[in-house]
This record gives sequence, structure tokens and C-alpha cells, in this order.
Amino acid sequence: MYPKKFSRGMTLIEILFSMGISSFMICAILGMLTHTFLHKKVFDDIFNELQKSSRIISTIESRIANAGLGVPSGEKVEEIFKLPSSSISMLPGWTDVIEVLSNSDMTVGFQNIDGEQVTRGERIRILTTNNAASDIKIIPDSTEWGKFETRTLIIRKPAHKNISYYPVPGELSSWITTPSFGRPIVIKSLTAPYASNSGSIELQSPLFVSSDWCGIDMFHTFRISYFFVEAETLYIRDTNKRDTTNAIPSVSLHKEPVVDEVLSACFELNKTAKTLSCWFLIRSYSPSVKPGIPHGWPAWATIQPNIAFNKLKVVHHSWRLKNI
Repeated sequence: MYPKKFSRGMTLIEILFSMGISSFMICAILGMLTHTFLHKKVFDDIFNELQKSSRIISTIESRIANAGLGVPSGEKVEEIFKLPSSSISMLPGWTDVIEVLSNSDMTVGFQNIDGEQVTRGERIRILTTNNAASDIKIIPDSTEWGKFETRTLIIRKPAHKNISYYPVPGELSSWITTPSFGRPIVIKSLTAPYASNSGSIELQSPLFVSSDWCGIDMFHTFRISYFFVEAETLYIRDTNKRDTTNAIPSVSLHKEPVVDEVLSACFELNKTAKTLSCWFLIRSYSPSVKPGIPHGWPAWATIQPNIAFNKLKVVHHSWRLKNI
């Protein structure tokens, strides 16, 4: 028989040594996980800030792109969008297609700053256009078009397809323009048989037009957008959707949030240089950002006293205005 072999247990020193190594490894792993988590949070915050900045700019830019299309420059917008049958304008109080407003929604007057006509305020409103009926093409008439004259033109559309757009008489939705015509016109009636590839549209021009209407055009509908900050959120009031919030006659506006954690906004319209600049203060969670108004925020802009206690970042962008 073989003698019995007994396994010897760990000594106290070995136990303490192994516990020390285990503790060191656990601390190293926890430190690495904590470091990774903190870095991920920092990168997530940076990504969220970039995403918010991108959404703010892209939302406004989508309205700026066609701002003033079809509205003659140098003429008062309020007077253009008025018909002799009614003394009420579609856009009462509007002078230009882009206007800077105060917090009370009042239009800010132009000031001569460094020899240029500039307006500065906390809100903007934009009159732009939207291609609402890409399946309809208008066949133009090349003769002169007298002021308030009504004319019937031919339209082309896909056969066996219903028209998705019909104007509402007496509302801004009945006003259209086309890129080559460059004037606002009113749809009096629209006839488009389902089985036919053509139809007719009765239009009235509020302005005298002596130039030809060139090319077969898709018509664009007019659209209004307001941008402003309220309760630390950037909002848009837009004619994309309809509800009972009537800001002006004949136009129904829908208010919806664009980006949250936006604490303040200001806008500058330079009519001489034809530029629009905007600044936004958004909340920042970056550890490198200190509380207070950051560099890049305009000195002329007014802000609430409690805003300066937050960690903030400035989002700034400028656009060249093509149609004013």
C-alpha cells in the first residue's frame, strides 16, 4: 500500500498575498470601467451637442433656402398679398419676407449700423415656399398679364391619379408661385379630371406682369415659419400642420418643439449685405466648459439673469439670402 498523502492548506501569508493581488486587479478593472464610462458620457454629451446644433441649423436652413421665392423685392409684402375684393391682407404687418421680431412678436425697425441696414431681435418669421404639388405642371401663357386680371391656363398631371393639393379659397394656401414666373398668383379654381392627363387652373395676378412666363413650371405654395425660444426650448410655429392657433388671418399655424435645452436666441438681419445670422445658447455638459456667457455670444443680445449660471455653448450660423 502507498502511504496517504495529505494536501497542505494555504498559509496566512499566502492568503493575504492572494487577497492583495485580487484587490489590485479588481481596483484596476473598476478603474478602467469607470474611466470608460466617464469617457463615454463625455463623448455622448459632445455628440448630443453636435446633434442639437445640426438640427437647429438644418431646420432653419430648410426654410431659408426658398425664402422670398416668387415675391418681388422692394415691394411691401402686405400690399402684394391683398386682393381688391377684400381690404384684409393675407399677411398684415409684413414688410419683408424675412423679419426680425422682439419677444412681444413686434417687428423690429431697421437701424443704420456701420452704414448698413440691420435689425436685431429674439425671434424671426420667414415667408418661404414649398413644392406642394410636384405632379402638376402649369403650361404658361406668354402674353402680358394685367393687374387683378383672371386667366385660365392648362395644367398637366398623371392620368388616373388624384390631385393631392387643392387650395382653400380666402386662405394663404390659395396663393402660389413658380420659379420662372417670380410673382405670387391666386388660384381661383382647379379642375383636374381623374382619367385625364390634363386640366385647367384659373389664376388671378395681383400685380401687372409684362415679362413672359417661361417654361413648364411646378407650382410652389407659400409657407410661414416663426422661430423663438420659450421655456428652454426652441419652437417653430409653422403652416405645415393646421390647428386653431391663428396668429394672423387666413393662416393656421402649428407650434411644435425643435430642440430642447436651448436657453436663448438672437437674430440679425442685414438687409444691405443680404445676410441672416443667428445665435443660440444651448446647455452644455462638457467638463471643460465653465458657467457663464461664452465667447461668441453677441454683446448687444439681451439675456435672462439666471442664464449665466449655466454651462453654455454658442451655436452660430449665417446665410446669404438669395431672393431679397
